[in-house]
Amino acid sequence: MMRHRVVPLLVVTSGLFSVLLAVAVNVATGGVLPGALRPYTWLAWPLVGLLAVVGVALGWWQQRLAEPGGDRAVAVLPHRPGELPAAPALVGRAEELAAVQAAVEGGSQLVVIAAAAGTGKSALALRAAHDARDSYPDGQLFAALRGASADPVPPEAVLGRFLRALGVPDDEVRGDVVELAARFRSVVADRRVLVLLDDARDAAQVRYLLPGGAHSLAIVTSRRLLSDLLGASVLTIGALSAAAALQLLAASAGPGRASADPDGARRLVDACGGLPLALRIVGGRLRMRSQWSASALADRLADEGRRLDEMQLADRAVRSTLRAVYDELGPGERLVLRRVGGYPGTSVGLAAAAARCELDEHVVAESLERLVDAFLVESPEPDRYRMHDLVRLCARELADDGAEGVECLRRHLRWLTVRARAGEWLAAERENVLAAVHAALGAGLAAQARALIVAVHPLVTGESEHGYRLRLWQSAVPVAQALGDEPFRIRALRWVSHSYGMAGLVRLELPAAQEALAAAEALGSDMREFALAVWRVGDALRAQDRFAEAQAALLRALELLIGLGAVADEIEVRLSLGTLYNTFLRPELSVPVLSRAVELLPERDAPERGWALLGLSLAAEIDGRTERARELVADALGIAERIGDEMLRGYCLQERGWLFVRHGAYDHAERDFRAMLAIFERLRSGHGVGSAHAALGEIADMRGQHTAALREYDTAMAHYERLGLRVRLGQVLTHRAAVLRTLGREQEAAADLARGADLSGDAPAHRGPALQRRASRPEREA
Repeated sequence: MMRHRVVPLLVVTSGLFSVLLAVAVNVATGGVLPGALRPYTWLAWPLVGLLAVVGVALGWWQQRLAEPGGDRAVAVLPHRPGELPAAPALVGRAEELAAVQAAVEGGSQLVVIAAAAGTGKSALALRAAHDARDSYPDGQLFAALRGASADPVPPEAVLGRFLRALGVPDDEVRGDVVELAARFRSVVADRRVLVLLDDARDAAQVRYLLPGGAHSLAIVTSRRLLSDLLGASVLTIGALSAAAALQLLAASAGPGRASADPDGARRLVDACGGLPLALRIVGGRLRMRSQWSASALADRLADEGRRLDEMQLADRAVRSTLRAVYDELGPGERLVLRRVGGYPGTSVGLAAAAARCELDEHVVAESLERLVDAFLVESPEPDRYRMHDLVRLCARELADDGAEGVECLRRHLRWLTVRARAGEWLAAERENVLAAVHAALGAGLAAQARALIVAVHPLVTGESEHGYRLRLWQSAVPVAQALGDEPFRIRALRWVSHSYGMAGLVRLELPAAQEALAAAEALGSDMREFALAVWRVGDALRAQDRFAEAQAALLRALELLIGLGAVADEIEVRLSLGTLYNTFLRPELSVPVLSRAVELLPERDAPERGWALLGLSLAAEIDGRTERARELVADALGIAERIGDEMLRGYCLQERGWLFVRHGAYDHAERDFRAMLAIFERLRSGHGVGSAHAALGEIADMRGQHTAALREYDTAMAHYERLGLRVRLGQVLTHRAAVLRTLGREQEAAADLARGADLSGDAPAHRGPALQRRASRPEREA
């Protein structure tokens, strides 16, 4: 039974009891009943006894009501406020809602939902409060604390309103905040009340507003991490997942708007970064502009300079929401947010952040940690920080109309360059270099970008780094154009071509090399640059098995470099030329070229010596000198293992494997080919992987394992086709046709033979390290 119903019942019962007791006592002591009731006079004394028992029971009940917690269904005050605002539709927060419910069911009386502005924490709190309201029938109180504004609501104002809502008379709502808080706790001490406090500024604002009773619940939202509220269950929430964000966008945009343009919808989700406020605004704009497609709006958001301008609808705007949080910060945090906010890349380290701010690392670290607590910055690992893209855009705007941001970028570029020149390179900064170069171009700092590229280049030496090297030099081309530095543009184009070749993209390798050569010819003032461009074209032609053209270009480059006295470059060209000759089974041409390369190398363990010895080994095998081939490949493999050159080691294993095949040692050959495959898969070398599978196919064919042979050939063909290696593909098709013929699949075999002949043309059959793709000592050229 509810308290507000029990109190009137007690009043009525007590009144009736008093009347009956007075009548019974009067009759028992000589009073006379009316005529019709006189026969029952003898019941007066028993009735007095019964009423005495009832009186004792009523007295006990009243006493029980007066005891704190005696009967929780009884209230001192009859008011039951229901102040919860309507809960908006909650999309994509099922896990977070379940976490709140689990905390409440687990006995928590205080749940804090802390998150960045615009993440939907208020919607989550409202949904959770509505779901729990039946468990708190004595009232639900709500207060918007305006913690993110310049004028947060004082706790005494909230307490006064709460007390009046609970039925406390105005003349009893007085005193300072401590007295009001005590009065509030007394009033709700034995009631089941739910209190929702939205957008709290800090713990001090919240403490006075907590009910404190054992049977009530408080839910608090804040844009700061309120970790100093005793007994609180703290839940932090972040951006929505891509799927949930798309769901929220679709719900906000209206039926069919997102599904009609799924690609545009995905782009909108990306631009919003999973921030619910941004998604609701963007969805609302789509709903209001029925003629717009999602792609049209996404095109407008693609420009970072106007993205925040587009993210506003009526009185809601992402920019004003973020700036309200910024206005709360202290001067130090504001400065750090502005100066760090424009960092290039996905995250920034503490040292780089300190360089951008031109402040001591300890000072910057303290400010960044406070920004983490304010959910403006994330810390994915110690001393590393990142911001939501929309927060970064806002921070850039706040950086003195761009002037402060450009100076911060200049300091960041200087820090990266100094670190690279000193050889102190952190893997975490790799992607930031590329982003910094792009940002520098936009900020008019092309000279600083060039210095950074040149400093970083020598550090990108691993054979598995061809993808990063490619992106680095691709970014260098527009830098050179911005500076009007034609020699640097030629060098960048050569390294773009070389990196394409290392990545196995031979169809792209040659055009970049030809562009570099055309520019070098037009420049005409740097013969070494011209010779290197000719060499690059020759090497790209070699990768496409274009013998005559490749030989002509490489011989021309060799002649020019010998004339210039560029010995190191001459050696590189000799290695390319020797590989070309071996590929086309011309040992009589490769041996003198490669032998001269060995003579020019003073270092016993130079990687170039290893490659030259490997080429000589292949030439000896082609010439039928097996024992000499075995000695040479062993020497080359020893160099590879001593210096840790995995690419050289992989091709040495390939050559040794073919020597094992010649002697029928198939187990040893297969072991070498599989070790070769593992190396090239690790290095992501398409050439090497394709060659390994082709070799394993031949081993399986020789053993009569035809199904396995076809599987290996098919894998090799897929790699060669992807890389555009027509001759290699044609030769594997020829081997595959032989297996198909053995299996009696004549029609398929004939088709493979015809296609193989068309692709291979007049190229001779070859094997071995025909496509040695190497980084040619990049540090020398930068």
